Amino acid sequence: MRDIKKIVLLSLGIVLLIIVPFMGEYITYLIGLALLFGIAALALNVLLGYSGLLSFGHALFFGGGAYSVALLMKHYGIYSAEVLFPVGIIFVALLSLAVGLICVRHTRVYFTMLTLAISELFYALALKLRSITGGDDGIRISKISLFGYEISSISEYYYVILLTFFLSVIILRTILHSPFGLTIQAIRDNDNRVKFAGIEVMKYRLMAFVISGVFSGIAGAVYGPLIGHVSPDDTLSILLSGEFVAMTILGGYTTFIGPIVGAFAFTFLKAFISSAIVYWYLVFGALIVGLVICMPTGIVGEMVKRMVRWGF
Repeated sequence: MRDIKKIVLLSLGIVLLIIVPFMGEYITYLIGLALLFGIAALALNVLLGYSGLLSFGHALFFGGGAYSVALLMKHYGIYSAEVLFPVGIIFVALLSLAVGLICVRHTRVYFTMLTLAISELFYALALKLRSITGGDDGIRISKISLFGYEISSISEYYYVILLTFFLSVIILRTILHSPFGLTIQAIRDNDNRVKFAGIEVMKYRLMAFVISGVFSGIAGAVYGPLIGHVSPDDTLSILLSGEFVAMTILGGYTTFIGPIVGAFAFTFLKAFISSAIVYWYLVFGALIVGLVICMPTGIVGEMVKRMVRWGF
C-alpha cells in the first residue's frame, strides 16, 4: 500500500513539473531555479549528510560550472549546449579533484575552513581578472542551442533544466544507495572501524568530494543560461555557499529528498519575502533560523516523523 502511495505521489509530482511552463514565465523561472538549486543542495548533501563533512565553499564548483560555460561563449564563440555542458563538467571534475586532494586530509572545522578559504580565493580571482572574467560586472550569456536548435525562451530552456534534474537525481540516488554510498555512511559514523576493515578512508572521501563537486558544477553550468548572466556575486560568493547549506538543513540532510524540498522552500520564500518587504534579509534570515530550530530534522524529517506517528 505504501509503495502504491509513493508511486502515485511521484507520478503526480512529475506531471506537475512537466506542465510548469503553462503556469507563466515567472513561475517557470522560479521552479527552474529551485530545480538547479535542488541539484546543488543534493550534491552538497553527499558530503554533509552522507559523509559527515560540512563544506562552506561549494559555490566554487557551482561557479566553476557557470564560468566554464560563460567563458567558452565569450572567448571562443561556442553556443552549443552539447559542447558547453560536457566541457564544464570535465573542468569542474578536475577542479574538484585538485581541491579535494587538499581538503579531505582534514575533517570537522578544518575541512570546513579549508573549503571556505579556497572558495574565497577563486572568488577574488574572478573579481581581479577583469580582462578574462569581466570582474564584478561578470559575463553576459547569449542564447544557447541544442543540437542545432536555438533555445529562445525560458519555457523551452526549462525542459533542459528538468531533464538535467531528473538525470542528476537518478544518478545520485543510484550512487548513494550503492555499496559506495553505504561505505561513506560507515566512514561518517566511525572512520576508525572502517580503517580496521582495510578500507582506504581518504580514497572514499575524495571520491565523495569529487562526485559532490561535479553535480554542483552541473547545476552551475545549466544555471548561467537561465539567468543570462554570470558574476562572482551570483555564482562564487560565500553567501551562495551558505544558502546551499541552509537549503540542505532546512529540507533535512538526513533524507535523500530533503535538500530538494529545502531548495524549493528556500527559493520561493526568498522570492516572496524580497518582493514584499524592504529589509527582507533580516526577516528572511530570522524565518529560516526559526524553521531550523522548530524542525531540527528538516521539513522532510518532520514529515516522516509525523507519518510514522500517524501510522502511514
